[in-house]
Amino acid sequence: MNRVVRYLSMMFALTCLCLTFGVSCSRSTGVGNEGKGEEHAEGEGEAAHDEHGEEGGEEKHEEGVVELTPEAHARAGIETAAVEAQALGAVLDTTGQVGFNEDRLAHVGPRISGRITAVSATLGQRVKRGETLAVLDSTELGQAKAAYQQALARETLTRETYERERRLAAEKISSEQEALTARAAHLEAAAELRRAEETLRLMGLAASQMGQAGSSLSPVTSPFAGTVVEKEADLGEMVSPERNLFTVADLSRVWIWIDVFEKDLRRVHPDDDVSVEVDAYPGETFEGKVSFLAGSVDTTTRTVRARIDVNNADGRLRPGMFARIRLTDPHIAPAGPGVPVVPESALQRRGEEFDVFVPDGERRYRRREVRTGRKAGDFVEILEGLKPGERVVVKGAFLLASEAAKETMGEGHSD
Repeated sequence: MNRVVRYLSMMFALTCLCLTFGVSCSRSTGVGNEGKGEEHAEGEGEAAHDEHGEEGGEEKHEEGVVELTPEAHARAGIETAAVEAQALGAVLDTTGQVGFNEDRLAHVGPRISGRITAVSATLGQRVKRGETLAVLDSTELGQAKAAYQQALARETLTRETYERERRLAAEKISSEQEALTARAAHLEAAAELRRAEETLRLMGLAASQMGQAGSSLSPVTSPFAGTVVEKEADLGEMVSPERNLFTVADLSRVWIWIDVFEKDLRRVHPDDDVSVEVDAYPGETFEGKVSFLAGSVDTTTRTVRARIDVNNADGRLRPGMFARIRLTDPHIAPAGPGVPVVPESALQRRGEEFDVFVPDGERRYRRREVRTGRKAGDFVEILEGLKPGERVVVKGAFLLASEAAKETMGEGHSD
């Protein structure tokens, strides 16, 4: 019985093994055929892809090349110019602000305390030297004038007494002691009179005004010819010598302050010529000179303060105006001939570098990296990347730079 069971088990296992081997062989054959089909299909696909890629490559634009459609080119208004060879002068462009000539700026206030009884100057008015700006009524001035009159009368009396006693002593009518006593009284009265005169002088009165008895009015006058740029005087107000009532400025010359970077310091010297432009008068230039250069560098901004003195006889430059400054340094010789230069408008910054665009066919422009040098006015020196005579885009370069950037990001070209 056991033998029969073992025999049947062996036959069953052998049958299963045969069936399994048959199916595996069939599947292996099918997979092989399918693999060959897939490899063939993939081969055809790769060939088709390569062919398509080669065809597509003919339409792909080069990096850094911008080609515009006729419509986009017309809208862009692109202009080109030839690279020139120029001898650049030593020019520094910067900005500044118009200010007062502080040597001719006066804060005018009263010399004594008092009440304002009249205000004759108005804001913006041009005044002459010595012209009355306001009038004060001062009790202090009235008392000082009274003391002066009293001292003057006493000095007159003692002088006459001394002269009489001196004559009598010479005629032996009075003693020498009486003459000496009269002389001492006169000297004391004269000293008192001088103190009274000095008090009135400090209050702003001239010698001709000191004899005007009974007047307590004190004028506030302009120290020089100029323009009233500030007014703080109100009628009826009590003021003291610490109070500033008017600010008078001589605007025939103005100062412009600029900050010169440390790297540019060698190009700025006292008496260097300067041209100034302001937005209020486009196309006009005001001439001046560097009149002051600070002796130390600001450690925070790494700049040096410089002052420009500008003639302003017509008064058109106003303190507070923004100014564009161009300094010409006569101490540095211009660069020799043959230096390629381009207008500043042709340069486009890309990261830390500068690019220009050069024509490369009809409506086609190629980006080219350049290395820049000195800047003089509206022109920049080109150290590498361009030669004299080559043409560059001087108007519309920003649009081309934008299109080139879009191409790099895969956005295509402008229609």
